[in-house]
Amino acid sequence: MPTGYVLGVNIGFHDSSAALLRDGALRVLIEQERLSRRKHAVGQPPAEAVAACLAAEGIGPADLDAVAIGWDFRVLPLGRNRRFTDEGLRAMLFPGADDLVMPPVRWVKHHIAHAASAYYSAGVRDAAVLVIDGAGETQATSVGSALDGDIEILREWPVTQSLGFFYNAAAEWAGLGYWGTGKLMGLAAYGRAGQDMPLRAVPGGYEIRHDEQAGKAGVRRSAAGPLLAYYPVVAEGVNPAFARHFPFVPRTGEEPIAYADFAASVQEALEDAVLELAAEARRRTDVPVLTLSGGVAMNCTMVGRLVRSGLFDTVYVPPVPTDAGVSLGAALVVAAEAENFSPTVIDHAYWSLDIDPAGAAASVSEAGLVARRLDRDALARAAARSLAEGKVVAWARGRGEIGQRALGTRSFLADPRDRKSLERLNVIKGREMWRPVAPSILAEHVESLIEGPVGPPSRFMLAAARVRADARLTVPAVTHVDGSARPQTVHRETNPDYWSLIDAFREITGVPAVVNTSFNLAGEPIVASAADAVSTFVRGKELDLLVLGDTLVARSEDDLPTP
Repeated sequence: MPTGYVLGVNIGFHDSSAALLRDGALRVLIEQERLSRRKHAVGQPPAEAVAACLAAEGIGPADLDAVAIGWDFRVLPLGRNRRFTDEGLRAMLFPGADDLVMPPVRWVKHHIAHAASAYYSAGVRDAAVLVIDGAGETQATSVGSALDGDIEILREWPVTQSLGFFYNAAAEWAGLGYWGTGKLMGLAAYGRAGQDMPLRAVPGGYEIRHDEQAGKAGVRRSAAGPLLAYYPVVAEGVNPAFARHFPFVPRTGEEPIAYADFAASVQEALEDAVLELAAEARRRTDVPVLTLSGGVAMNCTMVGRLVRSGLFDTVYVPPVPTDAGVSLGAALVVAAEAENFSPTVIDHAYWSLDIDPAGAAASVSEAGLVARRLDRDALARAAARSLAEGKVVAWARGRGEIGQRALGTRSFLADPRDRKSLERLNVIKGREMWRPVAPSILAEHVESLIEGPVGPPSRFMLAAARVRADARLTVPAVTHVDGSARPQTVHRETNPDYWSLIDAFREITGVPAVVNTSFNLAGEPIVASAADAVSTFVRGKELDLLVLGDTLVARSEDDLPTP
């Protein structure tokens, strides 16, 4: 039974990553895109992420007791590719280590890895399991149980019934691109649902009705099986239904607001389907805790509705529910075979790389910027005063977040009291003006701004909620057009630096929240290193101040705030 170090990897077609466990406890998780600087790391193996994980722990490949892979390609024709032999995997994951005796390799089914990433990190004994994504080996949706450490899949839906691919197809139809699902969710708030969708909830689950002729030839086009063949099948199967509604054709140049009702209808159909899936999970398990994972779990509007539904007492979504999280899940499945398995309860997302002080100083100097080093309290006060004065602060402090949400270690911050903060941030990031930004709120004060339950997903900014009617004029920058927000609750024990900043802002303004959006420019991943942060700050001309580790950084001495 594996003990010691287990390396988990995602070597799928996108969002490759590596996670390192020691005796079952998470040590570090790194997404390849953060290092390669190519968003979603499409087609990239996680070699740089693997090397960084090993370096962070001070070990080499020979110290690994096992390598766990969050896919089981052996059940697909793709698995016969020589890339997946021991020699091929060694070259993919440990390039240059030609003499390495490959550690034992374990293949973990994709949805089991997704389920494990949520269940084992939730800190509960028993849970219902729901996995919803684009595609696993042969399935797209799974309902299961996790009881006393054992995960069992009870029911599956095939890839032709993929909710993830359905939503991807809708995003493309609205001209937002395959990766534009988050944009589609934001656009939905501007519309009114009512258009008939090819997705509908049915007792025990859902069904996607395909056009009988569209896309049939696509199944035979790819030797990779459903991973590559079925997305066009789903897209071509639902597009005829999309075409029955205004504006009737895929968007090319028209303003996206014309597709708002379409987006709202797609969103409602997805939410109805997922709520029925959750009800099915509750009926099958009779357990009051739900763990949710897979890429569709990033839909925070849907997660918020699920939290408010009352179907479960607790809904847990890990900070990295996407395919990047199956590196963690696969490693946990293997580590769980050891005696005295005690996985890490993940109540924060700060598992990536830290800011290197020497690298920070060198990057600031090379860029011709000025810096002033301060202690934690002085740094928090100076940054908070800058925010209260209307400045935009880039904040890179501590170990980076895992997942797609910036959670207060790699963030752009602004004043939530001023609606112009939204406009400024969208200009800086090169985003559409109708897209919202989110509030980071002191956990102790969340009820002063947000109504109703937010649950554990709010730690990771993964559940939308209603802004209190009496607070919407207080925090207009983070209140979406439908009165919602995507709050992050900030806890002093898990991020004392960020908590101190927001608390200092509260002392100045009376508002226990700041605007938080990810530290990146258009088309780029969230920054990881000091060099990334400085480069982004230099190119983001509208950024006023950079907090880099324990230093304040500005473009000139006159721009540095007083301690």
